Amino acid sequence: MAQTAILPASVMLAATVRTTKAKLQGVNYTQIPGAASAASGAADGSLWVLSTQPGGPDKYIWHYSGGTWTNISGLASAISAGPNGTLYAINSGGGAWAYSSGTWTALGGGCSALTAASDGSLYVLSNGNAAGSDQAIWHYTNGWSQIAGAGVAIAASWDPNNYTQSNGTVQAYGLYVLNSAGNIYVQNVNGTFVQLPGSASAVAPTTVGGVFVLAYPANSNGNSIYYYNLNVPGWSTQPGLGVSISAGGNVLYVINASSAIYSSPIIPTVQINEYPLPTKGLGAPRAITVGPDGAVWFTLDPPNDYQGIGRVTTAGTGAITEYTIPTTASHPYGITAGPDGALWFTEEEASKIGRLTTSGTFTEYPTPTAHSAPWGITAGPDGALWFTEAASGNIGRVTTSGTFTEYVLPTANSGPGGITVGPDGALWFTEETTLQHYSIGRVTTSGTITEYPIPTPNSQTTSITTGSDGALWFTESVGKIGRVTTAGTLTEYPTPSSSRPTGITSGPDGALWFGDVGFPVNKIGRITTAGVFSEYRTPTFNGGPLGMTAGPDGALWFTENIGNNIGQVILY
Repeated sequence: MAQTAILPASVMLAATVRTTKAKLQGVNYTQIPGAASAASGAADGSLWVLSTQPGGPDKYIWHYSGGTWTNISGLASAISAGPNGTLYAINSGGGAWAYSSGTWTALGGGCSALTAASDGSLYVLSNGNAAGSDQAIWHYTNGWSQIAGAGVAIAASWDPNNYTQSNGTVQAYGLYVLNSAGNIYVQNVNGTFVQLPGSASAVAPTTVGGVFVLAYPANSNGNSIYYYNLNVPGWSTQPGLGVSISAGGNVLYVINASSAIYSSPIIPTVQINEYPLPTKGLGAPRAITVGPDGAVWFTLDPPNDYQGIGRVTTAGTGAITEYTIPTTASHPYGITAGPDGALWFTEEEASKIGRLTTSGTFTEYPTPTAHSAPWGITAGPDGALWFTEAASGNIGRVTTSGTFTEYVLPTANSGPGGITVGPDGALWFTEETTLQHYSIGRVTTSGTITEYPIPTPNSQTTSITTGSDGALWFTESVGKIGRVTTAGTLTEYPTPSSSRPTGITSGPDGALWFGDVGFPVNKIGRITTAGVFSEYRTPTFNGGPLGMTAGPDGALWFTENIGNNIGQVILY
């Protein structure tokens, strides 16, 4: 990669182009200052672009993050950001390069286009044929290998879901290929191809079950933008014109004929269904999880002596079954699928850990510490169940045979709540003390505990989950969503409206989804890993969405603690 002098940000800002704003899926485009000839959105929400300078096919490379442009040394004719932060580039000579931690590494090859895959590998089109004609597809991991197919443009999908079409299945993490006739193909990871209807000159797959394209053939004055919905197959026209498009970090980037750069959050259309609970339970569902049988299971804690565990099927009409817990007034809260094929749950008032087989057989185990108030629970990486004790300030562990271990937290009256397995193999949990001390805690399977204080006083942390970006995401009842890396770096995002977020989970679209128990409590929230929010109203006013989980059917399932419903969010 040719080395060039680093340019000041003022060079990029001086190229700002002003044009009219438009809307995309109900959200206004936002113009990013500067001008570009190509863009590639990164997984962390930042943006890489090629500028319009200098003259010729190779352009300066710029990175936009936190509202600031930074130039890096080198010139390129095409770029693609990888999921781990690596930037891939090719120059007009056809050489492929990787940029990481300030260093360029040559990958070799003769390339005319490139795209970074979800696993960090690289797909390219060769430059063996005349420009504008179909080129062979090559794949780079530790070396180069040719795969089937040829085209003039490629774009790797980072969508983890499968979508059934009339002519086949679009599988997770496929490769979109446009040929010289504008035909749109998806090459699946198993080597099969599925053709989408229509034609395109550029393609930008999303992680929400769809793909953006520019009309065919390419026009230097800009092409119409279309969106193809894989969930409900069909095309829709989107506002604006573009000469280049890219989708990254749940954001669409469009460059128009004047080289202006626009961004818009990619917000999925959703359908929300509600399934009323049987009269017997009188409602008050709390936590929710996916069971080993493919159904969704939840805890029931109504204001009477009936306490139970519920089950709802994820197919058909959402049939609900309820099972009565042997201990009355036990106040069940957390629930998770265990490694033994049973459901495990906490009994807050009874200070017990419960076990329920999918056939309805209960077993209960009292915690070693009396009045411990077990709350959150999760299956650990060591084959045991890990849970929090809100009253005693301990983290508990129980084997599937009922053997307990308890770990005392360093901070007195720590009040641990939600708990989950982190990407580092440790257990991560929220803390809320009576002294208004709020932290995110980490405990290894050997019992070593670390605490990370939250910047916001009285933050009232509740639930926690692992995000698609490898960080931990948690809710704060003061109206914030928090993020903490496994190294302990904390970031907070205020929600767009007055709310009390809770019940957070990672969705099939790579975003984080959560319930809202603030008044009026009829909202489901969504935040991308780049910190962009959207909200959806539930049919029941004041329903109180509380627990949230990603179902095996590709939908989000949630409990409505006040509305006495189980809800389902279907993404389109």
